[in-house]
Amino acid sequence: MKNLKIALFLSLISFSALGIECTGESRETNGREVTVIKESLVDQGYDYVTKLELDIKSYYFSAQVDGDDVLAIISLGPDYTSGNLSKSSFNSEGRLKLSYVTPTTTLILECTK
Repeated sequence: MKNLKIALFLSLISFSALGIECTGESRETNGREVTVIKESLVDQGYDYVTKLELDIKSYYFSAQVDGDDVLAIISLGPDYTSGNLSKSSFNSEGRLKLSYVTPTTTLILECTK
């Protein structure tokens, strides 16, 4: 039983080390102060692809990872038809970053593996 617990613990460490973590960040300014909201994207639990998603206010953040390919999306509500989309891969340091910038709002999607 002790060996089983050790094996399970080691497999969890290995899984988390290979996992992908993403955050979505909203930075809004009114000219005097900046309001920052930063949260982790949530894994949707698909078997065939890693897909992480998050909504902050009416901003949608998504990262879909299939092998080395990453489809990163930041879109704006209420209709979610404008925003930023990038198909790329992680850099040599295991990082990926996508931004969307307006005069009053900056949205950032960052992922690491």
